[in-house]
Amino acid sequence: MWILAVIISAAGISFPAHAQTVGNIRGKVIDEQGGALPGASVKIKGTNKGTSTSTTGDFQLNDLKPGSYVVTVFYMGFSPVDTNVEVKAGQTTNHNVKLVSSSVALKGVTVSGVMEGQQKALNQQRNADNIKQVISADLMGRFPDLNVAESLQRLPGVTIGREQGEGSTVQLRGTPGGYTNININGEQIMGTQELGQRNAQLDLIPANVLASMEVVKTLTPDLDGDAISGAINLKTPTAISLKPQLSVDLGGGYNKLRNNSNGIGNISFGRRYGATDDMPNGKLGVTVSGSYYKTSNGYDEINAQAWQKKDFTGSKDSIYFPTDIRLVYLENERTRMGATTTLDYSFSPTTSIVANLTFNSLDNDATRYRKRTRMQTANTTFANGVYTTTRGRGYNEVLDRQMRNNNVNFSLEGETMLNKVKLDGGIFITGSNFDQRAAAYNYITGNVPLTITDISGDYIQATGSTDAKNNAALYNYNTIEANDFITQGRNFVARVNLTYPYKIGDNEASFKMGAKIKRMGNKRFRPSSTFVANYSGPAGVGNLNNFKGNTELSSDFLDNNISFGLNVNKDATIDFYENNPSYFTQNADQTKISMDAYFYDAEENVVAGYLMNRIQFKRLMLLGGLRVERTNVDYDAKLVNQDINGKLTSSVPVNSKYNYTKFLPNLQGKYDLAKNTVARGAVSFGYSRPNFNDLVPSRVVSILANTLTDGNPDLKPAFATNYDLSVEQYLSNLGILSVGAFYKHIDKFQYNSVITLAGTEFPDAALYKGYLYYKAYNGDLAKVFGVELNAQTNLTFLPGILKGISLYANYTYTHSRADALGRKGLRLPGQADHTANGSISYTLKGFTLQGNLNYNGAYTSTLGTDDATDVIRAARYQVDVNASFRITKGLTIYAEGVNLTNEPQVEYFGERSRIFTKTFYDYSARAGLKYRY
Repeated sequence: MWILAVIISAAGISFPAHAQTVGNIRGKVIDEQGGALPGASVKIKGTNKGTSTSTTGDFQLNDLKPGSYVVTVFYMGFSPVDTNVEVKAGQTTNHNVKLVSSSVALKGVTVSGVMEGQQKALNQQRNADNIKQVISADLMGRFPDLNVAESLQRLPGVTIGREQGEGSTVQLRGTPGGYTNININGEQIMGTQELGQRNAQLDLIPANVLASMEVVKTLTPDLDGDAISGAINLKTPTAISLKPQLSVDLGGGYNKLRNNSNGIGNISFGRRYGATDDMPNGKLGVTVSGSYYKTSNGYDEINAQAWQKKDFTGSKDSIYFPTDIRLVYLENERTRMGATTTLDYSFSPTTSIVANLTFNSLDNDATRYRKRTRMQTANTTFANGVYTTTRGRGYNEVLDRQMRNNNVNFSLEGETMLNKVKLDGGIFITGSNFDQRAAAYNYITGNVPLTITDISGDYIQATGSTDAKNNAALYNYNTIEANDFITQGRNFVARVNLTYPYKIGDNEASFKMGAKIKRMGNKRFRPSSTFVANYSGPAGVGNLNNFKGNTELSSDFLDNNISFGLNVNKDATIDFYENNPSYFTQNADQTKISMDAYFYDAEENVVAGYLMNRIQFKRLMLLGGLRVERTNVDYDAKLVNQDINGKLTSSVPVNSKYNYTKFLPNLQGKYDLAKNTVARGAVSFGYSRPNFNDLVPSRVVSILANTLTDGNPDLKPAFATNYDLSVEQYLSNLGILSVGAFYKHIDKFQYNSVITLAGTEFPDAALYKGYLYYKAYNGDLAKVFGVELNAQTNLTFLPGILKGISLYANYTYTHSRADALGRKGLRLPGQADHTANGSISYTLKGFTLQGNLNYNGAYTSTLGTDDATDVIRAARYQVDVNASFRITKGLTIYAEGVNLTNEPQVEYFGERSRIFTKTFYDYSARAGLKYRY
């Protein structure tokens, strides 16, 4: 604690003489079974002094003069309790409070796991100083969601991106994913996505190993300021009871698309030990949780991601034509594991430490079969309703890929009281690693005739008299590309905070200050196993007739809309390469270009400090402060140049260093309009750093695609002014009705630009004249406005068996306008106008049945040069259902189904008639047992 003492001395804080004559009250609020009740309101009756319990149910009331006090505890769904507590000078009095469920509030309805989840979440949300939503572990279990992203999609203002059918990334309030911090126990975990995005992929983390999740929408000064949209904080569990608490889940299921099974197992144990008179809830807490999930899934996809403009009729009426149509069949074995261990120890009623270690991993072993037909626009003609070329080309490919994604987090936190001052601090270390090993084996035809009759549907096909899709004799072994890469993220944090309670007149107040250092890093590189090799053996030996797979790979491909046809035999193809290395010539130039252009090593060192003051008037709480963050940046990369024939001309190491400082004032207020009606408002400032891949001074050139991509080390962080308002009505039957509005004024937002090089834009640009040139820049201004509606209610006022009906619904409308690429009034990429969730459940005598609907409106996923070249992700809804039956007090059976309507994910190129990507995942189902002790 010497660091804390140094900060106190430096700040010149002294403790008044009466500090030795005051006392404190410390305790825990629990339910009838001894479980902790987080978010309970604890107040000294007749005063403004109060607090709320932590996630472990603990509370502390400081700076009390000796005497007798009435402590009032309120928790929605429980009867309030008033108790007398005697405070002695210089001592901390322990006072635990047990609450009893309120039969009046619930009108005789048995409190189910669903309602318990609502209780914990809503009470924490009700007593928070800022605007946030809380999902408890019980509430997460209400839905058939396996990972963190899928759980978060149920909240207002949240949209998710999917990876292989599961939720993966999260966006808040219509802003890019990098504008949201992903935290574990309050500190950021680094993303390891291939394209250098800062936001972590959340399909890595199982929901079962967490105690709760918070979506923080208005940041306070004691939180990191580099999050324009807000922060998602994942909280690991801590032990809450002297009684052992054991939870076991076992289940298995079926994935329709690949007719394969899935299985899940979760276990958690927690207990407190060492109860004493002054610490009746024990000195030591131990919690261990683990999760294992394995499935064999996949997807079917058609995509046309290259469209070129041409006037086919000579009428100067140009249209966009699809030059590259691909069919994709992927089968995948996915394994997700998560484990967390938490130890906490109380040295005294006012001094404690908490240590946590969390590990998560996600492995994907995939085989992908892909068919491509290419019709170059320049060599294609149109007549009698048919597009024709004699110079088409077919590709038949197989990809063997292994992806290993893992994350390890360690935190050590502590707190203590020095007289009336609370000191807390800790260290946090996280490491993330994404390792991909992928080899693509390619067979190609020569020039073949191809035709297309309809380019406006979702299932466009290029066919021809030679049957290029299935005629193996046309295909010969062409290339092998080992697309291996490793991305590593790391973050080291040390933080310290000081909280000093005082009074302004009769009003309770607290002053808080703190400091933090962060050292963040992100590194991407290709290992030595990377290579590009061309087949140079005898043509007849390399013919696809020698490596044929099934005549028809899938009988119900793309929901029976198109046949896939002949596929490559993966084992025969790989064995041939391994047994005949002399038939393959590695391209040393292309291999080195691939490795050097891909490399970057980015480091950011951040020093932050803040001052914050909170004042509680009778009904009004005001919180204001200032946060200052200084960032020092150091990026290494390689600037790669090639000649017009694709030969490497130079690969030069480059470095970029700079720094910047952000001042972030903050003002928040909360007003109790009535006992259970709260109004909130906030004016805050935040910023978001660009993605690593956009910042590093690197260059990636593709000769085949005629594209060049440059990093931009001059990119500035986006800076936002945020305005938020909300009104929340908490219902006596464990429900909530809320409405909120937000406005974000974002300066220097980042966007991607694409132009055709004239040859004068930078040194050596003449070598790439006519290439498409990609680079990220800062836009001038973006404005985002939104409204969020939320309703949760249990219809306990209905007669008889209808009391068991519960409703959950939310809706978010978001609108944005941005200026970029010389275009005005654009919609920010990732911003959907409409998102919504709906759920209805029914509980009767231990049986629960629930139906769920999730809706994501359309949004721009990639910004083009104009409206016609934007890539739009179409609106999508998903229907899920789950049911459970409580056999005994601790044993429950359950069943659940996901994506029951087989809703595809669709992207289109500017207009809905121009398909970009359409992907089917089909439904999956699970059933199993849950045991709670």
